Amino acid sequence: MGTPGRIVWSELSRLTFKLSARIGATLGVKPMLNVEMLGHFAITAPAGEVVLPTAKVRLLAAYLFWKQGRWVSRDFLCEMLWREAEQNRAAASLRTALYGLRHAMDEQGGLGCFIELRREAVRVPGTAGCLVDAREFEEKARLGLTVKTGQLDVLMAAVGLYRGDFLEGMDADWCLGERRRLADLHLAVLRALVERLWSAGLQSAALTYARRWVETDCLDEAAHQWLMRLYCAMGQPALALEQFERCRQALRVELGLAPSEATLRLYRELGLGAASPGENPSSATRARGLPARRLVAKPALPWKKVFSTDPVRNARFLLASAEALALESEGLQGVKSLEKALTAFDRLGHLGAKARLILGEALLWLSVPLAPSIGPALRDQGFDYIQEALAYYRSCGPPAELQNALYMAAAACWMKALNHEGAALAAEGLTLIRSLGEREAEGRLGLALGVTLREAYRLDEAEAAFAQALEAVPYMSNLREIQWLVFQRGILSYITGDLAELERFLNEALSLTQLIRFPSLMVKVGECMIRSMLIVCHHYQGRTEELRELLPPPDLERFNPEPFVYLNSLLVFPNERRSILRELGKWLRARLDKLPPPMVGCTVRVVVEELLVDGQRAEAARWAGAGVRLARRYQWGGFQAFYYCFRAVALIRQGRLEPAEVCLRRAEKLAHPSDRWTPAWLARATGLLARSRGEAKAAARALARSRRLFLEIGDRYHARQVEFELSREGEGVTSVALPANQTD
Repeated sequence: MGTPGRIVWSELSRLTFKLSARIGATLGVKPMLNVEMLGHFAITAPAGEVVLPTAKVRLLAAYLFWKQGRWVSRDFLCEMLWREAEQNRAAASLRTALYGLRHAMDEQGGLGCFIELRREAVRVPGTAGCLVDAREFEEKARLGLTVKTGQLDVLMAAVGLYRGDFLEGMDADWCLGERRRLADLHLAVLRALVERLWSAGLQSAALTYARRWVETDCLDEAAHQWLMRLYCAMGQPALALEQFERCRQALRVELGLAPSEATLRLYRELGLGAASPGENPSSATRARGLPARRLVAKPALPWKKVFSTDPVRNARFLLASAEALALESEGLQGVKSLEKALTAFDRLGHLGAKARLILGEALLWLSVPLAPSIGPALRDQGFDYIQEALAYYRSCGPPAELQNALYMAAAACWMKALNHEGAALAAEGLTLIRSLGEREAEGRLGLALGVTLREAYRLDEAEAAFAQALEAVPYMSNLREIQWLVFQRGILSYITGDLAELERFLNEALSLTQLIRFPSLMVKVGECMIRSMLIVCHHYQGRTEELRELLPPPDLERFNPEPFVYLNSLLVFPNERRSILRELGKWLRARLDKLPPPMVGCTVRVVVEELLVDGQRAEAARWAGAGVRLARRYQWGGFQAFYYCFRAVALIRQGRLEPAEVCLRRAEKLAHPSDRWTPAWLARATGLLARSRGEAKAAARALARSRRLFLEIGDRYHARQVEFELSREGEGVTSVALPANQTD
């Protein structure tokens, strides 16, 4: 039995907790505990995630939080967890597990009082201080399904909460029953959303949920039928035919059955037998990854309909539909719909600041996969909206909204290459959230600080910022943000010249993508970019046999930003280098000013490198000069050193030695100590310059150093080229020859 002091302290903690929970509920304060049961089980407190010591303790905690508000007898818990043990031993094991659970929660801010103990029973109190996502999902789902019209926002919120099956990884009997029940409820919500959105005329939004429905249950013919119906209504009969074939294959493989008469009847009614195979992108185009996007006219949205009594929800819902349209039709109808959504937001008066922040984020990120077809206007408009929201929150608060506005403003600055301004905003946000103890926001703002410092060529500061952001990953609940953080940290390794580290980060980011069960637009865009950078990495490493496997699968092609589509083709199909370079050069000249600046640097760099390999010296010099000008315009600081080195090599090969020397001096002056690429390229250019002057020994020394530096980076591709140049001097090893299609 505990001492009187401990009993008094325990009772005081319990009463204090109850009082604070009631006050928090009255004032609308965030819950003290977030309990995730949809997906893998996790308990998160304001100070961080509660680390539970054993699997039995995790199962015990999961059951108590699922039965929140009810007393559970100790005998029942012993029977559930230690069925094979003797009664006394099981009771002792339960006491140990309860102690471990309360101790783990106490370590995250004295929250052990969430577990109330009696001699015969245990419970988690039913208070406002604890939010269980599975219960929240069920409440919203039941409410949305009960009301036959309207309440679309409630159903959408329910779907957003369902991040995975109930308590994935736990196989207790009670888990399995609840898992099946909630999964069935999730399917019912998806079906209701598709049907109601179709009735409202919001076909693009309905399509999003119909796809999720099929991904969740590929054997449900009703889901396939809805997708076929939606594709035809949106003018895409070839996709409807493809969906029918997927349905038929799934049924045959899994059940050994043919499609039902209802599915076959719908197939005939939609006239899919006449769909032309030519409406699909050609297999050759898909294999090469070249742009093959079609503009398809879409029906206008019924903007006069009202879906909720909350104007913010209405406007946000219209925006979601507009985003889907913009992606489906490559911007034409989607941008018009976005303009109507903007009008709806502008009528919100005092809610305009929050609306502008939401809009600004959507416009910024939507500009990435659609660039440059919609031009920079959408991106600029998003930037302006975020700046307006930031000005409002600076004046009026609250701090939570201000830190979010600072994060979005920093990200917007990065997208517009205002990197020093973005770094200052991210640093301001970090100072604010550290005073609030918001570790999750620390990860997001650390990411914003890292990318802006990296683009400003402040590489050591960027590495420190990314390190702090990665420390906050255990507190981040959004896998997309973690994926983006890991990917952007990998880009820093690419810039500094550590290909092994780059590959590790990219593989980790790609693995995170596979964990996201229902990927959003930006997750899909991110996966395409990760795959493209892995192609670049393996290209440098000389692993050409693996490049085709990294191309985005056909269902992801339309999410791949066009610059990366061209880069993929350029590196994966070297035998077609010259023709692809010609197409890419024309494409870049017409669209360079329309691309988001973060996309430009890698594209121009690889183009110059491949022009040099292809022997197009004058064109390489021109594009290297363009790279220097872009680096100045976009505040890329020492990134100019790359392009000066490339230009020097191109000029030397043209016999223009004096301007090449000027480029080398500027590259030496601008190079950053953490940048390993520039010394390798400087040594190469110095060796070529010495060779042009007849200084054979100096040339051999410089080229040998360049080869060694490229190999230290992990770049066998350029090391082989330098090796070939060494062989022309009659010095150095020639064990690895350049492929026939790599000309000097």
